[in-house]
Amino acid sequence: MHGNNYYLKGIFSSGLQVEVAENLMSRLPELSISSGVNLYTVFEMFPTKRILSVPNNATAYIRGSRVNILLAGAWTDKDANKLDAVRSATAEFSRIIVKSEKAIPELVNTGYGNYGEPQESS
Repeated sequence: MHGNNYYLKGIFSSGLQVEVAENLMSRLPELSISSGVNLYTVFEMFPTKRILSVPNNATAYIRGSRVNILLAGAWTDKDANKLDAVRSATAEFSRIIVKSEKAIPELVNTGYGNYGEPQESS
């Protein structure tokens, strides 16, 4: 809704893993209450056959057999501390996913770029 606050973070998974979903769901209510933010997780389960038929060097987008996961939070008030709370919560969700991931190395698990904050170059 217009005027609300949103935070979006992307991460990849090699596929839906029941234990990961259970771990996320076990933490979601507590973190939502303690942060005062409506937290949610979206597993984008799109068919990838057509996408994977395009050669890797044909476009700039990273392709592979992976599921994009959106970690997000939304809140309506102007409390500046909620941004830190939602960043902390989504970082915890990211750790739960990455820790259980067997096919995508953590180093390259950046998630969908339009969901993340720009990284500062050093």
